[in-house]
Amino acid sequence: MTSDRAPIIAPPPLIGLACILLAFVAKHYKALPIFPTKGPLQSAVGIFLVVVAIAIFVPAVRIFIAHGTSQNPYRPTQAIVTTGVYRFSRNPIYIAFLLIVLAFGLFANSYWFLVAATVFAFVMHFGVVKPEEKYLLEKFGDSYREYCRRVRPWI
Repeated sequence: MTSDRAPIIAPPPLIGLACILLAFVAKHYKALPIFPTKGPLQSAVGIFLVVVAIAIFVPAVRIFIAHGTSQNPYRPTQAIVTTGVYRFSRNPIYIAFLLIVLAFGLFANSYWFLVAATVFAFVMHFGVVKPEEKYLLEKFGDSYREYCRRVRPWI
């Protein structure tokens, strides 16, 4: 460990935004609609996904703040957070980002966003989650190993 942070490939929000933008570009060149016509059910489900994402994201950030650690992966982690939404997933903020990408797919009525969500999950897992886990294991040792044993990385 050369510095007190995980060597991630890019900021997670930037990865999510890049996936969304790439899906919009792909949609521009080849539509690939999910449904023949856009209806109110699509929008309702998309809004539901956004609401669920916010319901996950806000408490996750608040818990980080309450534990005196930053959700910014470029800052040192001060504590392993295992309460609240972190009892169910080691990466609830990333799940919230994934739900936003999927919601865009419904709003835009495009399969490209399902591809983008898959790319997002892959890049996040190997470019962010794995390096973060290695960093946290080196920094916190057995306490982080025990947390990993109890809680899944995604859902």
